[in-house]
Amino acid sequence: MRLQTQILLLAGLVLLNIMIVLMTIVSHKVETKSYDDSTQPKKSITEVKKDSLIEAIMHVESRGDTLAHNLREDAVGCLQIRPIMVREVNRLIGANDFTLDDRWSKARSIEMFNVIRWHTENATNEILARNWNGGWNGYKKRSTLKYWNKVKKQL
Repeated sequence: MRLQTQILLLAGLVLLNIMIVLMTIVSHKVETKSYDDSTQPKKSITEVKKDSLIEAIMHVESRGDTLAHNLREDAVGCLQIRPIMVREVNRLIGANDFTLDDRWSKARSIEMFNVIRWHTENATNEILARNWNGGWNGYKKRSTLKYWNKVKKQL
């Protein structure tokens, strides 16, 4: 790709990020989307103004940077969401409502986190954080303790 094209794409991403931040600041209106899962009660995915667990995980994952991209893992955005997570969230809600591009959006990333949250039994902050780092049984893995301690420091 030519350098000029790369610069234009980067500038476009920066402008998009600025627009998302400004829209979040200006608008206090919360968008709610309902999903139904046959094994779970009906749940509502709502972006909350302040969620200390999500804020702590965002800090650990990317310091809140919506443009963060770990090329090695193809983890993207403020919550460093990998493609497998997008597929898992869509499986849980029984629809293809989330795309790989949604990982770049703070609001959509939070919605994906909340789908996982609401499908986690006996969800505590520790279980949620360790599962976010290590998958559905992450809370059982010794390797996720270090991650949990980082998140806990941010709470």
